[in-house]
Amino acid sequence: MRSLLVKSLAGGALLFLALALNAQDYGRYRDNDRYYDRDDRGYRRGGSPIERVESDLSYAASSAYSRGERNRVEKARHELGEFERSWNAGRFNRHDLDDSIAAIQKVIDHNRLDDRARSVLWNDVQRLRDFRADYERRGYPRY
Repeated sequence: MRSLLVKSLAGGALLFLALALNAQDYGRYRDNDRYYDRDDRGYRRGGSPIERVESDLSYAASSAYSRGERNRVEKARHELGEFERSWNAGRFNRHDLDDSIAAIQKVIDHNRLDDRARSVLWNDVQRLRDFRADYERRGYPRY
């Protein structure tokens, strides 16, 4: 009887410990769940391509270690904002889009990012390049 009680207490303690350790990592994995909701065309939840890139840059900013890394992310956000302002005003400004792409590429090349964040930003750069090519191929006016 005593052996059964000791085994039950030890088993309960191990179960409690396993659950407690799993609960500590839950928030970290929940933050990354939004990347599992992505398909090849972007978010399933909707939103403009610019909003998606801004969201991905925010995620990259959250893992920036140094002032230089934060400055690169902020520069990319600023450049993307410049393009978005001209786009919302009805103008396609290739120069602003090129600056945005280059700034995001610098974040990818020079920041310490986890593999998922790097991959998502790389896909964003590819989408922006495809957007630029589609826009120019269709012969829309540039400003």
